Amino acid sequence: MSERDALSPEIRTRLMMQEGYDDQLVWTQEEENRIRRRTDLLALIPAMVVFITLSLDRSNVANALTDNFLHDLGMNQNQLNNAITIFNLGIVIFEIPWNILAKRYGPNRFLPITVILWGAVTVGQAWITNHHQLYVTRALVGTFEAGFIPGFAYYLGRFYRRDELAARYALFWSANNVASCIAGVASLGILKLRGTAGLAGWSWLFIIEGIFTMVAGIFALLWFPDGTVVPKGSKIRRAWYTERQGRIMMTRVLVDDPTKCNEVQRGKITLADIVDSVSDWRMLLIILSAFSGMIATTPVATYVPFIIKQLGFRGYSANGLAVPGYVAGIALSLTAGACVSKWRNHGYWVAAYMLGGICGFLWISLPPHDTLRSVLLVGALVMTAFSASYAGVMGSWISGSVHSRQRPIVLALLVMANNAAGLVGAQVLRASDAPRYKRGFLALVGTSAFGALTALAAAFALRRRNGPLHQ
Repeated sequence: MSERDALSPEIRTRLMMQEGYDDQLVWTQEEENRIRRRTDLLALIPAMVVFITLSLDRSNVANALTDNFLHDLGMNQNQLNNAITIFNLGIVIFEIPWNILAKRYGPNRFLPITVILWGAVTVGQAWITNHHQLYVTRALVGTFEAGFIPGFAYYLGRFYRRDELAARYALFWSANNVASCIAGVASLGILKLRGTAGLAGWSWLFIIEGIFTMVAGIFALLWFPDGTVVPKGSKIRRAWYTERQGRIMMTRVLVDDPTKCNEVQRGKITLADIVDSVSDWRMLLIILSAFSGMIATTPVATYVPFIIKQLGFRGYSANGLAVPGYVAGIALSLTAGACVSKWRNHGYWVAAYMLGGICGFLWISLPPHDTLRSVLLVGALVMTAFSASYAGVMGSWISGSVHSRQRPIVLALLVMANNAAGLVGAQVLRASDAPRYKRGFLALVGTSAFGALTALAAAFALRRRNGPLHQ
């Protein structure tokens, strides 16, 4: 029996009311493969490019630290931690409101506007002169970045079957590490512009990356369609699919998950949708696991180049030395995505990667003070590689575990949890604990261990839940 024949008459009747769905349509495997590859090229890769700009603007302070950023602004490390906390607070506050607006007006229209706005603020950061101005600009960047990750993850879910999403989400979230690689290498040259036009090297870093972000936002506004079967609007959007390809794309996705018939229509998120989402204790376990594990992400992402510099690797080379850790993180993310697509064992991969991060924290914090700096560098790279490499798996896990109407909400809650973790994580590595931050890293061992155990508990709970989501 085919997947379509297995659907109840009521569901098939409802699907036939959906634009683009064809209950009698037949296609070959080669046609489906071609459409999937085309969707990867037209939807996934451009979304990754825009995600890269988010990660560049989110982490550029980390690379600026090696260019006397704190000294130029008259700041100390604890004040920088406060700026990071304010940044994450902006994301936490506006995550759900932005996703409600994205659902109402279309993520492909609303989110690119926020991309342009945070890019403009990033450019403006080039002329800040004290920590108060940094607080304001980071608050604005965080506010405008809120909603992007869950919004685009929800948007991409319109184009793929559930068994295809894990690998695509892994690729989507791997853009975070790709951006870190780009930033680490690019900063080696950009920071040497110090003195050009009377600006610091870190000022040029903000200007160049901010302009790149604004260009990407304008591109996204013109490029991404609503996700309907025959994209409307510009000639670029209408070129995504032929009429037959569009009907195949829509039919294959809806047969796999009939609840997605609501996702291609704009509509309001109701209070009942929010209540249903937050009352599912299994989803709360996943969110709690993400919160606990992601506490480590902010300090690692912010301070890895700075920590490497304090190990004795001087100058801008510290930024470049962090790149192998980011590359390894990409490989780990893609490996987990491929395996989860095949076996759907999300929780086990999340737990394993959190344990990998624990190994890195212990590696860099426990050895004696006379340990070779190259040995400690390996520990820094290990914790960098495993930090947040499971983010894409988390996204596909929670997205595939709920109904369509709950999907944008739980994705927003997941990213809110990640950034709420940043509020805590921003204060873990204190100046008094430098340069090895033993107390801070041991605290991260505890939070990561709890996150791993919670992920396993969520995996067990979901395995016991019976029945497909559309029933």
